[in-house]
Amino acid sequence: MITITPLAQEKLSGYLAENKVTPQVRIYLPDCDCSGSGGQISLAIDRPGPGDITVKAGDLELFIAESLSAMLGKVAVDFKDDGRDSGFVVESEHPAPVNESSCSSCGGGCC
Repeated sequence: MITITPLAQEKLSGYLAENKVTPQVRIYLPDCDCSGSGGQISLAIDRPGPGDITVKAGDLELFIAESLSAMLGKVAVDFKDDGRDSGFVVESEHPAPVNESSCSSCGGGCC
């Protein structure tokens, strides 16, 4: 199950419209790339494919691979702004797995 807060929906829709991008957004888990992103759920402009779970939120279409959804459980997309930092936050019911094997080039310390 995917949910998105009204503020996140407004910010994401506005950004995509301003940049003339199709409002289709994938929720995914990037491989660890030694930049500290391992285990952090992310958003990307993409198109849904077979095996994706899709949710409509206004003009947005959010989707996630069924296999990832099964691991993460409920996924919530929000937008946070604390006055200094702002951005989208994607949280899940269950912790995101960390793929330490992809970090062999840096000794796995980033994961």
